[in-house]
Amino acid sequence: MSEVEVREERLLPVRGLVALQNNRGKPYSATDLKRWIRINRLVYKTDKIDVLVAPGHEDKLYSLLEHAELLDVRLSLRTAAPRPPENLPELAKKGLFDVFLCPEGHDPAALAAWFEACRRVQLPVRLQLRAPFPADLDAEKLAQILAEGSVKVVNLAVGDPFDGTRSCRNADESKATIRQMHALATALDEHDVEVNLIGLPLCLIDEKTRVFAQNSQQFFTDHQQYHKTSYEMAKLLHRRGPITGSKIILILLAQHTSFRNPVDSKLFPWLAFRPWFNLRVWFFRKITRHMRIFRSTPKPRGSSADIYQYVLAETARKAQQNMGPMCRTCSLRRICDHDSPLFKEALPGVAVTAEPGELVLDPLRFCRNQRKYCDAVDRDRSTMSETAASLAKEAMELTNGTPPDIEVDSFEYKIEGQWTHAMPGGVRWFSVTNTEKVSSILTRTAPPLTVAVTFGGGMADYIGFSLGRHCKLVCPMIEYSHQLVLHVNAEGRYALLRDGVPVQPMEFEGAHYVPTRLGSVLEPRISVWNIDLEVVTQTVRIWQGAKDEAAIEAGVKYSVLIVSTRYARRLQAVLRSIARQEAFDFSRIEVVIAYVPGIDATDDLIDSMSLTYPELRIVRAPFSEENARSKGFMINEARRLASGEWIMLLDSDTILHPRMFSRIEEIEADCHFIAPDGRKMLSKDTTAAILLGEIDPQRQWNELLEGAGEFRLREAISVPIGFCQCIRAECLAEIPYEELDHFEGADWRFGVAVRQKYGREKRLSGIPVMHLDHGGSQWYGTKKHM
Repeated sequence: MSEVEVREERLLPVRGLVALQNNRGKPYSATDLKRWIRINRLVYKTDKIDVLVAPGHEDKLYSLLEHAELLDVRLSLRTAAPRPPENLPELAKKGLFDVFLCPEGHDPAALAAWFEACRRVQLPVRLQLRAPFPADLDAEKLAQILAEGSVKVVNLAVGDPFDGTRSCRNADESKATIRQMHALATALDEHDVEVNLIGLPLCLIDEKTRVFAQNSQQFFTDHQQYHKTSYEMAKLLHRRGPITGSKIILILLAQHTSFRNPVDSKLFPWLAFRPWFNLRVWFFRKITRHMRIFRSTPKPRGSSADIYQYVLAETARKAQQNMGPMCRTCSLRRICDHDSPLFKEALPGVAVTAEPGELVLDPLRFCRNQRKYCDAVDRDRSTMSETAASLAKEAMELTNGTPPDIEVDSFEYKIEGQWTHAMPGGVRWFSVTNTEKVSSILTRTAPPLTVAVTFGGGMADYIGFSLGRHCKLVCPMIEYSHQLVLHVNAEGRYALLRDGVPVQPMEFEGAHYVPTRLGSVLEPRISVWNIDLEVVTQTVRIWQGAKDEAAIEAGVKYSVLIVSTRYARRLQAVLRSIARQEAFDFSRIEVVIAYVPGIDATDDLIDSMSLTYPELRIVRAPFSEENARSKGFMINEARRLASGEWIMLLDSDTILHPRMFSRIEEIEADCHFIAPDGRKMLSKDTTAAILLGEIDPQRQWNELLEGAGEFRLREAISVPIGFCQCIRAECLAEIPYEELDHFEGADWRFGVAVRQKYGREKRLSGIPVMHLDHGGSQWYGTKKHM
């Protein structure tokens, strides 16, 4: 059975690239390499990484393989070594994923030793052969040798920034190279080996072999190649010295935490591109900007169709200027790299031609039916779960057979932060920058929810839906028009469909992630990334369950917002203290739980609480583990899901007084900020007994108050801090929490800011809270649940 096949849904690359040395042979330190791998894994979301190793330095892979195992990422050896290293068996035992050979020449005999060594240790082989290809090369024979050597994938490349470019000597040699690349591609495909033609202008590739073509747009949509940002970063660091490269790596790590250092954000481009020149310019600007002669006030430009059309026309004109006269009239100009500098250097004397016909917009127009090989990582990614398949079927039946509950007309939603061109039946989105643009909120509802919208009239990199700053459910735009459907069932499980076919949503760098389950309140927006000048969205159709406004109409007045990370056992005691409040109407309260699914039993706990206390409204607000240390970010995002007039920020180990809410009701009318009358820090023994159910805080409150532990009445210079802060919702909207990668001091500064704007808090005289022991300052989670 052939290992290559045409797949219905093309997989995007999740392979990163790291180099042990720069292009002058200077090595990066082991620490920097581990940081670089961490960026690839945690920021770029790569599941596998090629490590570019100079011959003789393969032993440095040992420590990197151990580090990769901790991060759950697979490492591959990328090498131009003429023969396999002696330690290849040990590297394979350590977890080496496969080998990517990039030899200097095309001699089969030189590759035979590699093929045999990899066969013995069962390592798959990928291969890259570069121009020039000799005119007397026997393509059929070479293809047979590669197939017998168990090569899975072959790249036939014009050149490579990591392996250099070798130029043909004249036009005849260039033309012979192009013929041999075509012949070898055809022969390899006949031997069931995946083959890719990299770097040739599309006009120079025969129609029958154009399916193998990979210019930049195709290259970065192919799972066999590299994640685009990882690849660009590797090119950058390969050209820099290790000292500058080390600074760039550290800055990138800092940029993808919740805390943004503005100096680093400015410094990065200088280090990356023209460090000394730009540093001097920056310094000059720094010391002269206060002088009147150097001041300048930017003139604001209005938002109108004429201005947008002008900017678009200018952008298109500049793009045309970068093309030769032939490419400007070619029907393939939107998806081709044209006669690039790399092509001109490697294949001199070969002229490009203009392909007649209608302008081609789809970058996958020719390669969609290419037969591809999938390794173990990609096979796992391409397998759809039974749940996803079932949800996709539900979505198709619903959207095809049932009228929508709501139709959001083009005049009823806008593009956030910019002028919106609404037309009858459609909204035009404009952009000349590589950024995300989102619409206004389409609806606010609880699951189940189904949203359908058609995109067309242009191209963008990614299209889909945003459900908050931390959650984007988008997929690549691969054709001129798509209908996207997001279908969410009552439990928050979901499927994303593109033209009726389920697709895996893209994961984005840093803050954005693909959740396994959505929250209890949904506010979908349309999300479009990297628009190619313009794109159009049509009327949005929505099928939904009960609107969340029903909660407000029912009288929800208080929202308890709890951030809980690895605190499920303590959270249970906290939720019970809320569910058992005395002399209080539960229809007036809800609990919003911000948590990370999968790292503890919080999901199961919420299910159990909902079954045991059905009158208590619980709202799920799931986040990525990357956000687990940014409590401020989680608070600010989860706040949007709260329905109440008041929001109580409560730690997930803080037990409320049995009559807390009835007392708040008595004093809340004429204030903005309420706090308990101190807290009792419980001992480990008492905490353990509460968690085991031996002590019931609601029934034994006074005993606990008088028992072991420390009572804190007016700590933190008497400013109410984060274990329990009750504020009006508009206060938290106007004064958001600091979004740091830690939380020390953020709650105190928030309390001070609220005091300054709205006045001092009111204290609940005689009503303290109980604080469970958790072994120190570990709000972001504990591994000890005693």
